[in-house]
Amino acid sequence: MQEAKLALLNDHYKETFAIIQEHLRLRDRLFAYSLIIISVMLFQMHSPSGSSEALSELITNKLELDAPVDISFLTSLLWFALLSVVVRYYQTVVYIERQYTYIHRIEDQLSPEYEGRAFTREGKSYLKNYPLFSSWAWILYTIVFPALLAVIVVVKIIGEIRHMDGAIVSLSINMLIALSIVLSSVFYVLLVHFKR
Repeated sequence: MQEAKLALLNDHYKETFAIIQEHLRLRDRLFAYSLIIISVMLFQMHSPSGSSEALSELITNKLELDAPVDISFLTSLLWFALLSVVVRYYQTVVYIERQYTYIHRIEDQLSPEYEGRAFTREGKSYLKNYPLFSSWAWILYTIVFPALLAVIVVVKIIGEIRHMDGAIVSLSINMLIALSIVLSSVFYVLLVHFKR
């Protein structure tokens, strides 16, 4: 009976770890997508007229459109894309954190059966002598990135407010999205650093 229980728990451990690995790959893709979108927005901030023409021409050519695309529409799409990617990124990171807590509990059940030498990969062995660089990377991902993102979003939306071209509906939507991104970043930092 005990062997069947251990085999079942081991299978569950492997399945849980596979799920975590899948979400780690998703997290990395979402982070890359957010950097791409942020880069486009930074390009817009640095060279507003040049970026508008370049983006409009690129999309017009790629989609083989007859008329150029309205840049305020494209900007709103970028805002929405950033919100979608960032929120999904934050959700994925929080999910991974929760799964690691869960897998540590499974390891705590399996490890004593092997005199504490096996089933410690994600818990005790990983956290033992945690490298300084890993701590630094964690700070970059959980504090610096969200803070920089919030600053870029605030600066970008202030720039849009200053150069408003009469597209009040687009600007209002962009302001709501910017606020949502900033709030999501704050809640993410609070959740990751002040777990209950």
